[in-house]
Amino acid sequence: MNYKIMRKSLKNLIQSAIIMQYQLPVDVNGTHIPCAHISTRHDDCFKQIGTNDDIAQLIYNGIVEYAYNDNEINLTHLDNLQIRALLSKLKYNPTAPFPNQLACGFQGEVLLHLILQHYYHADKAIARGYMFSALENAETKGYDSYLMHENADTIFMLFGEAKFYISGYKESLKKIFDNIDRALSDDYLNRNFIAMDNQYEHLATGSRIPAIIDAWRDNPMINMAIEAQKYNMHLVYPMLVIFDNKANSYEELILEVVTHIRNEYSTINPTLTIPNTIFFIFLPVNNSREIKTQVLQWINQKQPLMQ
Repeated sequence: MNYKIMRKSLKNLIQSAIIMQYQLPVDVNGTHIPCAHISTRHDDCFKQIGTNDDIAQLIYNGIVEYAYNDNEINLTHLDNLQIRALLSKLKYNPTAPFPNQLACGFQGEVLLHLILQHYYHADKAIARGYMFSALENAETKGYDSYLMHENADTIFMLFGEAKFYISGYKESLKKIFDNIDRALSDDYLNRNFIAMDNQYEHLATGSRIPAIIDAWRDNPMINMAIEAQKYNMHLVYPMLVIFDNKANSYEELILEVVTHIRNEYSTINPTLTIPNTIFFIFLPVNNSREIKTQVLQWINQKQPLMQ
């Protein structure tokens, strides 16, 4: 029993757990909240409407979605797929000290994948789990999502970034800005295409990415970012920041984060030649530590997945 779209139980859960609150810039309750100065389109602000357990369930159940291509997901074997994913497709070590387990980045990446798939109608160019090396068992290099959305003659590659730190948004933003110029460069995009060459058989057949890799195989000296332009491909770089809500109001919190970005970080210097769009996705949650801890407990207990 295979399926091509997000399973209904997961779709219902994401809709009951988080909503799109508004886009920046916005005027709300007498407060003007601008977008981040580096964004090239509006920033998107999501809000938790479910419980911490709902968010944890979303992450826990979304691991299979994150790790496998849709045609490989069998609804009658979800628990088996989950165990395999934890062993071979993301960084997770049940014997590691608990603080180390909390610091693993897959929880934010799973949320990024689900948000982009559900709210931005993106499809998998390749499941993120295939970019992980089980031998290294380290944080996966490259973009945190490999999804795409076709609109008219353009294919938008949603190759994004996710940060979910218990310490808060400031550490997340520092990590993003430490890497953003490199992430938005031809060299970085080329290296990600080369990494996908090693997983060629898992690439979505409906995308134009295999054609770009075919061209590189014929001539390894080409710039694949420039080649991507020939296929009307556009890089979209969403930066998901998940952090605790510690303000008096939602508007106050979002304004605080945007103000911090404007005060602490100057302009960026991307060198990517392919057309590109960058923006933030902000998701305040009630308690990051509680959410991440619950996910790890369910993993340890091998709690059955929703079908």
